Amino acid sequence: MGQIRICSIAVMGLLTVTMHAQVAIRGTVQDPQGKPVDGATLVLYRPGSAATAAQTQSVNGEFVFPDTRAGEYLLEVTAEGFRRASVAVRSETATKVKLELAGVDQHVFVTAEGAAQTIDQVSKAANVIDAAELGQRNEYSLAEALRDTPGVSMRNLGGPGQATSVRMRGLRADATAVLIDGMRFRDSASISGDAAAFLSTFNVIAFDRVEVLRGSGSSLYGTNAVGGTVNVVSDAGGGALHGGLQTEGGSLGLLRGRGTLAGGVKDNRLTYSAGLLHLNVMSGVDGDDRARSTGAQTFLRYSARPGTSFGGRVFFSDDFVQPNLSPTTSGLPATNLPASTIVPAIPLAPDQVLRSAAGLSIVPGNATFIPNRNDPDNRRASRFWSGALTFRQALHPTAEWAASFQRVHTNRIGENGPAGPGFQPLVSNFSQFVGDIDTVDTKLQWRPRQWYAFTGGYEFEREGYFNLDDNRVTGPSAVRTRTKAEQRSNALYFANQLTLAQQRLQISVSGRAQKFSLDKPDFQYTGVVNNYAQAQTVTPPRALTGDVAVSYFVPRTGTKLRAHGGNSYRAPGLYERYGTGFFYNSFLNSVAFSPYGDPRLAPDRYNSIDGGVDQYLFGDRVRVSGTWFYTRTVQTTQFDSAANSVRPGLDPFGRTSGYYNGAGGSARGTELTVEMRPVRGTLVRSSYSYVNADTSQDSTVRGVWSALGIPAHSFQVFVNRQFGRKTDVTMDLFHSSKYLGPLFAGTRTRAYEFGGVTKIDAVVNRELWSGEKYKLKGYAKIDNMLHQRYFENGFLAPRATFLTGVQVLLQ
Repeated sequence: MGQIRICSIAVMGLLTVTMHAQVAIRGTVQDPQGKPVDGATLVLYRPGSAATAAQTQSVNGEFVFPDTRAGEYLLEVTAEGFRRASVAVRSETATKVKLELAGVDQHVFVTAEGAAQTIDQVSKAANVIDAAELGQRNEYSLAEALRDTPGVSMRNLGGPGQATSVRMRGLRADATAVLIDGMRFRDSASISGDAAAFLSTFNVIAFDRVEVLRGSGSSLYGTNAVGGTVNVVSDAGGGALHGGLQTEGGSLGLLRGRGTLAGGVKDNRLTYSAGLLHLNVMSGVDGDDRARSTGAQTFLRYSARPGTSFGGRVFFSDDFVQPNLSPTTSGLPATNLPASTIVPAIPLAPDQVLRSAAGLSIVPGNATFIPNRNDPDNRRASRFWSGALTFRQALHPTAEWAASFQRVHTNRIGENGPAGPGFQPLVSNFSQFVGDIDTVDTKLQWRPRQWYAFTGGYEFEREGYFNLDDNRVTGPSAVRTRTKAEQRSNALYFANQLTLAQQRLQISVSGRAQKFSLDKPDFQYTGVVNNYAQAQTVTPPRALTGDVAVSYFVPRTGTKLRAHGGNSYRAPGLYERYGTGFFYNSFLNSVAFSPYGDPRLAPDRYNSIDGGVDQYLFGDRVRVSGTWFYTRTVQTTQFDSAANSVRPGLDPFGRTSGYYNGAGGSARGTELTVEMRPVRGTLVRSSYSYVNADTSQDSTVRGVWSALGIPAHSFQVFVNRQFGRKTDVTMDLFHSSKYLGPLFAGTRTRAYEFGGVTKIDAVVNRELWSGEKYKLKGYAKIDNMLHQRYFENGFLAPRATFLTGVQVLLQ
């Protein structure tokens, strides 16, 4: 009887919880006059969770989220022509959302704390680039979408598909983490184990938004989250069936086609989205810089019952590009190169560059460098896919358990043959890099009180590295090497979020402890000595990080004060531990093979603080933000090419050059942003960034301690204006000051001073036809309207380009 009574009580308790959980959230969406707004998109978030709880659209101004758990939620509402709104709702009461015509958008942001917050609750420096803005700017790549973000420096070396880097707050490119739906995306076979190798082909397919968190984030997101974190949030689908088809073409022989589809069935218990893209560049900047990219992005989530959901997503890209030769001084007379350490960057005249590429004699004039030249048989094929599975289970109205698995697979193949100017290999050589990263994460999210939320979790990660190099030479000069290596890590992490003083005071504290272990590598070398054969397997040092952020909002004045501090790290890549490669030996006039890696490397370490203020003015029509930041680089992995730190006679791996743990440096600066939505249909956003970054060791250019490749000043203005109901115009201005870039000149590496750039882009969108279910839009875009000729680290950038296209939208 006792067992029956206990079972009866347990069943009754379960039924009580289930009945308590199965409620509906209802409400209306209205315009300022109280009229219903049809077709508004509503996204529901549960506080303490980063995932959306549900998504739907309003019908005749009414909305309902059936079968939701009782409690508090965060609701984000968007509708064309209105200010985006974020409001707190409860399941027990009907919600009336009144949208405003003017005012800056109130986004929901999930990257700052790994949980949904309104932008006013975020206690760190943050930006959001939503799908509407991506469409207004007609951006097709993630890197270009980030160009307007304060504190971000983006470099593209030669046009669409060519090598691209993103640097934040004056730090190196490997100090920026890239996430897909909150999960790390990186290439374990790249030099630094980061995402940089695939930024040139990380294209916009089915994005909901891009969230940018500036400042340390390793406590939440692990390696590389140092200067900032970029989180690509997938379209979660939901609502009525919607999507579109887009096709465009223009200068550089560029053709792009994209299709998207999203929706929900079974009262949005099953939501989905999918997108396909094909980008083809048939000529490029010099007429022979072909590039292709084919990608897909999918998302699926099923809510089995209130509080239980399964999800999955896939992001895939298959790419090809023809890279050019790097800028050089070889072929210029020695008298053109001053003896100074800093050299003015004067490019060789365009007609002489063509002569040089054809192997003809040149008239150098006063040129101090030769820009990138065509290399007709240099090509790179690459592929990546990132797939994830997630499971979420409500354990209690105040607690949720989540588990996820992600695999990231990358594959890059490079081939370069004897054709082209300068020194080339005798035959086409071959290099392949394959990376695999498996990540398992499980965490508990607990919100016992409205003012307190806790997250605690465990993460296991296994990353594999494969490298094959073959110079394809026959006879005794043949060199073929194959390296396989594996690294594992275990991490414990936590995050505390306190909301006090009637939600005015936000305090967050987070931390992570991560331990690394290396398996014994497998080497197969032919034609060259294996310098790592006797290397002992070592245990790399662990990484401990902590993070504290505080903000206080003053409703009476519309002022938010915030401060953020923490330490962060970057784990060395397996290439930096065991990498090898071919290089051109100018003294022997031949291609040589060399080991570069050091398995003993410790993680890069950083300490950072920032503080700022966000001020709302004129009835929330204007938001002014200012941030000051300082980052101290304690230690970084550096490459020594001059045998200053890597001593050939003493190095245990017999290296003449390679990676080592070197001294750090510092970066400090300010970021200012003004965003205005004074009237309906008008958005103006302007930002200014100042960065002063230096290094403690002049390892790249002797006598130069300034960080290379970073302009001290940058300025952006973005304007979008709607004219009537059918036309909108977007203007995007970017200006940066001069900067220094490294280039080998004479007998040593010098710092070349490249001029700043002023670039204006313009897009015109026009609704051509609208029916009950479909809408046809046409658009045109001009990049670099001023037709400026400028160089990114010595690579010629595209001048003025034009494209036009059409888009069919399913409403």
